[in-house]
Amino acid sequence: MQKSHQKPDMAETSETTRISGKHAPRVTLITSQIRLTVSALGARLCDLHLYEDSNSAGLEGAKGTNITVGLKDDDAYLAQDSYIGAVCGRYANRIENSRYTDPDGREIVLSANEGETHLHGGKDGFDRRIWDITDQSDRSVTFKLASPDGDQGYPGNMVATATYSILAENRLRLEITATCDAPCPVNMTSHAYWNLSGKFDQTAADHVLQINADQWLPVDDKLIPLAETRNVAGTGYDFRSPARVSDMLPHTSQGFDHNFCLTGDRGTLRPIATLSDPDSGRHLKLFSTEAGLQFYLAKHFTGTMKTANDVPLNTSTGIALEPQTWPNSPNRPDFPSPWLKPGETYRHVIEWEFS
Repeated sequence: MQKSHQKPDMAETSETTRISGKHAPRVTLITSQIRLTVSALGARLCDLHLYEDSNSAGLEGAKGTNITVGLKDDDAYLAQDSYIGAVCGRYANRIENSRYTDPDGREIVLSANEGETHLHGGKDGFDRRIWDITDQSDRSVTFKLASPDGDQGYPGNMVATATYSILAENRLRLEITATCDAPCPVNMTSHAYWNLSGKFDQTAADHVLQINADQWLPVDDKLIPLAETRNVAGTGYDFRSPARVSDMLPHTSQGFDHNFCLTGDRGTLRPIATLSDPDSGRHLKLFSTEAGLQFYLAKHFTGTMKTANDVPLNTSTGIALEPQTWPNSPNRPDFPSPWLKPGETYRHVIEWEFS
């Protein structure tokens, strides 16, 4: 968790910006290689198209390949709880029994929305809010959200921002910040689901994944981390070298919805994972300043959930790679600290590079 907030240096590019949307405002950013649309509903990434022909992204009728799962409209997003493309908060991932003891010894009880568990900010998390657009240019957009004291049980008045910026023709940055006037655990991330084939009626399990992590967190049947980290060597969670997800899946007992304990220094932007689709040759490189990466191979989508083009989703059509701190950290003093104190600024930077 860094205390400073610095604007990124952005290369000169040829983006244009458009606003649209059925309910919440949407903004589209364009370069010669990518076109993405983000929504004020959950500061959400709705689609991201890759273009193989240089300078075709901004042309009328140009056909790129969308590589991130998105639904038809705001009503479709609000009708389900998959957090597709959204910025999750105040605390992404799970907090056991929806409660924790704060640094002053007070027990805080949160909104439970997965049985007794608090998941991704509670029943009315940041993914379901309309964020304000406070700044916009031809190469970036900033969303802002105020979360009052007691929101989903959390103490303090929080102000969060999420800024999407084009850094280069093929590189996207998301910078998330937050301040709060009371001590509060914060863990915010992007919940984008990727399928580099662009075929959302097919599984993403044939993608090849690599993660810079020597350890992972085993979980119980409620997906809460157990007592200790475990080495990935000799397990189905060893992605230190690129491996096809479907080849590793039989060597796991619970599938993939686990935190990987990233190498490198927390607070430093560094490469943490790569994802590729052998058939199309498309490639994603992921960077983050956080300590962990939650890797989730979707297994809950249904054919009633459809893309903007009316394509029914395959059960496992998306791979979520969610950089964040480790799950249940408010209850685990041995985990990287999630605490944001008054006068501090939480800052998490995520970057995606596409090729």
